[in-house]
Amino acid sequence: MWLEAVVIALLVLQTLTIILLWQQGRRMKRQVGGKDDEAASVPGLMIVNALNKIEHRLSVLETRVNLPEAPRRSVEVPAAQMAPVRSASLHSSASNYELAQHLAREGGDLEQLMERCGLSRNEAELVLRLYAKRA
Repeated sequence: MWLEAVVIALLVLQTLTIILLWQQGRRMKRQVGGKDDEAASVPGLMIVNALNKIEHRLSVLETRVNLPEAPRRSVEVPAAQMAPVRSASLHSSASNYELAQHLAREGGDLEQLMERCGLSRNEAELVLRLYAKRA
């Protein structure tokens, strides 16, 4: 009699354990699924931002083409500013940041800022966020 009671108690305990593990598994799947949705939306935002910038640049070019005698401003950066900085003694960090701001305003990308101004990736991203033209 007592053996049957122990077996029944163990079966109930095992059933409760299985139910708790099943619920915990479902909860973890929901949490992981939510993080995947957030990560998947980031590239979409990057694409939208890039398209907005392209549309803005196209509209600027269209207005320049439609105005035949308007003075045209060159977007080119002088060769002296385009040369990558080899050492800190050639250019001070202040002039590097000024050049980075100028490049960001003229539509330079992350790699250009990193190579030409000697900035780290985080610094270049910050300069782009602060000084890049908004669409």
